[in-house]
Amino acid sequence: MGSWGDVPEVAPYGRVCLESVKRGDSPGTWKAHRRWPEAQWLQGRSPVLWFAPGTPVVEGNGRRWSSPYPVICWLWEDKWFHVMALCREDGTGYYCNIASPPVWLPERKTLRVTDLELDVRIEPRGRPKVVDRDEFEMAVRRGRITRIEAAAAERAVEELLGWIKDRTGPFDPAEVIRWRRVGEGQVPE
Repeated sequence: MGSWGDVPEVAPYGRVCLESVKRGDSPGTWKAHRRWPEAQWLQGRSPVLWFAPGTPVVEGNGRRWSSPYPVICWLWEDKWFHVMALCREDGTGYYCNIASPPVWLPERKTLRVTDLELDVRIEPRGRPKVVDRDEFEMAVRRGRITRIEAAAAERAVEELLGWIKDRTGPFDPAEVIRWRRVGEGQVPE
């Protein structure tokens, strides 16, 4: 498995996979959570990924679906979350996954994260909601999320809520517009 420093210069609009896994009930086991096998890479060091409408999403149980609208995903090598802007007709919504920092798997052209159950959702013109706390607490009790990961997840939620309040990074509407134009091929990065 490659470290973050192994992230290659993926060509703009090159295909990569974003993969989310969860720990299984037995020590040392993992299970698939969700994959985006046809993400388009827009930017390198802190990846920005583009999912055009209709880009497939594969659930851990094999069920496939796709979004009818574009989605932009920001990841950071030192953050315990990634942010997905849902570019809907009625405005931008957000789904923020609390997860480990991504690991690059060069042989598979895949960014892998470990999902930590907590999520922050924002509907267009809505307020942020922290969701799936029950699943998070159960995973901590069962040992599928370590105490160190649990503490990192709680800090990540607080950091995200601060970014949302301050309209920082992906929560700045100008950033969404900028990356949507790049994703649609309207402007160079």
